[in-house]
Amino acid sequence: MTLLPLTRTGPADDVAEALRNEVLGGFYPPGSALDDAEVVARLGVSRDLARSALASLEREGLLVHSLRRGLEVVRLSVDDVRDLFATRRTLELAGLEAMVRNRPADDVWLQAAVTSMTEAAKAGDGRAAVAADAAFHLAIVAATSSRRLRTAAEAALRELRIVLAVADRVAADLDDMAADHAGLMDALVHAPPPSARAALLDHLRRGESRALAVTHGA
Repeated sequence: MTLLPLTRTGPADDVAEALRNEVLGGFYPPGSALDDAEVVARLGVSRDLARSALASLEREGLLVHSLRRGLEVVRLSVDDVRDLFATRRTLELAGLEAMVRNRPADDVWLQAAVTSMTEAAKAGDGRAAVAADAAFHLAIVAATSSRRLRTAAEAALRELRIVLAVADRVAADLDDMAADHAGLMDALVHAPPPSARAALLDHLRRGESRALAVTHGA
């Protein structure tokens, strides 16, 4: 399961996807100015395609207008991060409840995300590790089989990936990140419900602390 699977319909979508990956991957940190001239120079596309891609990312909330600088990568405040993690707790606990009800739970997508995270850690690829992290948590919410809950989770994780891309660069060990998710998966799938809930909440609490540390230091 990937985060925000997109249906591409033409060159404009290809450019938007390339630019989206760079923003979400941390190439453009929060607050970075981004205009059509930069996209034309970097991606070698026409100005019309660059403007279309920028408009797509603005609609998604990844770019915002600044009075003095034009479009820039969205910055998340401390309150934003706290609100996003409060949203995640609600959504992921709903996913856990669905997993517990349907035990033995289908852990295929969780396993795939952990495998991707482990491979990214071995390669030292922080961007891929962050993407796998997001896919893991989206898989938890997907257990509800609710399209609306999944859409809400996608939106929250998309916003947080901007912060997590920065947090990843100060993380001590990507191997620890992969091992932590492997342990969480085991708890979600096999542990008694109270223990599984406690493990998920602890994991999210630690993630929120890291994101807040990055936000404070931004």
